[in-house]
Amino acid sequence: MRVLLIGCALAFAAFTAARADDDAAKKELKAMAGTWTVVAAEHDGDSLERIVGGVMIVKDNNFHIKTKSGTELKGDLILNPAKAPKHFDYVHQEGPLKDKKWEGIYELKDDTLKIIYAEADSEKERPTEFKTLKNSKLLYLELKREKK
Repeated sequence: MRVLLIGCALAFAAFTAARADDDAAKKELKAMAGTWTVVAAEHDGDSLERIVGGVMIVKDNNFHIKTKSGTELKGDLILNPAKAPKHFDYVHQEGPLKDKKWEGIYELKDDTLKIIYAEADSEKERPTEFKTLKNSKLLYLELKREKK
């Protein structure tokens, strides 16, 4: 009986922690909702001007990216704000990266969103800081929220 009570208590604690993480992710997704424009980009330590001006739309737990060249990427946005730094996954469902995943970190402050992620299929670990270096295969973006 005692083992059963301990097991129930542990299961309840795990469920409560998972629920708190889920609630935090929903709150963060709501804060991230809207249209974002890329204002700065860097790849492997070098500026990447061809991406500046691209747009990302976040709605619910979905993303829709429209590049300046016309390419569109759509998929699921998974946030884990309980991690430090905060984690995100873009799981591509449509477009040239279908079935690929970008794993990265993000920072959301007011109307500024900073993200950095490993290129799909790069076999690189999720970044731990907002910095790219030569041959890092990391892409850093700074985005500004469009005003309504």
